[in-house]
Amino acid sequence: MHAPDDGARLNVVRFSAAGHTFAVEARRVRAMHLSPQPQSHRIEDLLRLSAPAGSRRWLTLDLGQGRCVCLEVAEPVTLDQVAAGDVRLLPPLVAARTTLPALAAMVVERDGQGLLLLDGVRLFSPPPG
Repeated sequence: MHAPDDGARLNVVRFSAAGHTFAVEARRVRAMHLSPQPQSHRIEDLLRLSAPAGSRRWLTLDLGQGRCVCLEVAEPVTLDQVAAGDVRLLPPLVAARTTLPALAAMVVERDGQGLLLLDGVRLFSPPPG
């Protein structure tokens, strides 16, 4: 079930990883590169997923406080919007048990497709404990 569409939108950058569609908030993405960047981190390595062969892109993420990192992701990479009312934060039990680091929310879009929203800052933060 979808929330009523009040027009509020969240800008995201979508990409693929291990056959799933992921996104980070667009406000965190400073640049997209067509060629490998030094000291980049593969999204599949960070999420502990298998990396398929295929075309790649490199996203420069701004983590705040002057810290930027480069994230290597699989194509397609697109700038998009999702209805803010469709963004669902993870229930506490799911958040505590997920094996995907930095998974912040899920979106079931109006066309029935799923989108996994990652927290770009937490993706590069050391695990608690």
